Amino acid sequence: MISLISKKSTCKKHKKTCLKKKKCTKCQQKCLKKCLKKCKRKSLKHYHTIKIPVPKPAGISGLPKYIYFQIDNSFTGKQEQRIKGAIRAVLLQWYDHFNEKWAGGTNAGTSKLALCIKPYATKNFKPLWYKSSIPNAIAATNLVMNQFTQLIRDNGFRKSPPAIIDTRSSTTIYAPIGKTKRRIPLSFQINPKQLNNTQLSDLKLTGSMFHAWLHRAGYADPKTTSYFISECPMCVMRNLKPKSDKVPDSSYYRFFD
Repeated sequence: MISLISKKSTCKKHKKTCLKKKKCTKCQQKCLKKCLKKCKRKSLKHYHTIKIPVPKPAGISGLPKYIYFQIDNSFTGKQEQRIKGAIRAVLLQWYDHFNEKWAGGTNAGTSKLALCIKPYATKNFKPLWYKSSIPNAIAATNLVMNQFTQLIRDNGFRKSPPAIIDTRSSTTIYAPIGKTKRRIPLSFQINPKQLNNTQLSDLKLTGSMFHAWLHRAGYADPKTTSYFISECPMCVMRNLKPKSDKVPDSSYYRFFD
C-alpha cells in the first residue's frame, strides 16, 4: 500500500496543485478523492472523518477548534476509541508544556516534560528541516512543541493534505519523517492487533503516538537510548518519572517505529 506522503507516491504533483487552492472543506474532500485514486488507494467510502478538540494553552493564539483525520472503517469501535484517546493524550502533553512554560505570563518556565527529558537526551536534537544548532534537550523540547503547534494549525485550518489513519500489519505506529516545516499531514498507520494487546497500556500507546508525531515534526531515528526522539516519548510512557534500573529502555522503544 502506497502512502500519500511517501516518496513513491504518484500524486505529488496533484497535492502541490491542490494546496494552492483555498482551504475549504470541499476542496479538501476533492483533494483526498483525487489523491486516493491517483495513489491507487481505497476510495473515500472506506474512511470516515473523526475530529479531536484542540485545547487552548496559555500564550498560544490562532488555534483551530479541532484537528481532523480520515480513519479507515476497518478499525473496530474500541480500537478507534484507543486511537482517539492517544491523540488526545499527545495534545494534553502539548497543552501542559505551554501552560507550564507560560509561568504566569513570563513564558520563561520549563515544562515537566522538558525537565524529564533533560538528564537523558544528549543526541539528535534537530529535526531534518532545522538549520541552526540546538544546545540541549530543553531547547529541543521547546522547538518540537512549537512544531506541533504548526502541525495542529495546518491540519485544523485545512492547510495541509488530509490526515489519513490507515491499518498496518506489523509493529505499532508508523509515520514517515516530515522533511519541511509546513503543510505536513498528520497521517500515520497503526496496527489493529497492537490496539488489542493488553501489554500496550494507554501510557505506552500515548508514547508510541508521540514518537510518530515526532517523525511528522521532522525527527529521524535511531530509536535508542540518549536520542531525543526516544527519550522524549519514553518520558511520556513513564508518566514523566525518572528511569528505573528495573525497567530497560528497550521495553519502551519496542513500541516505536
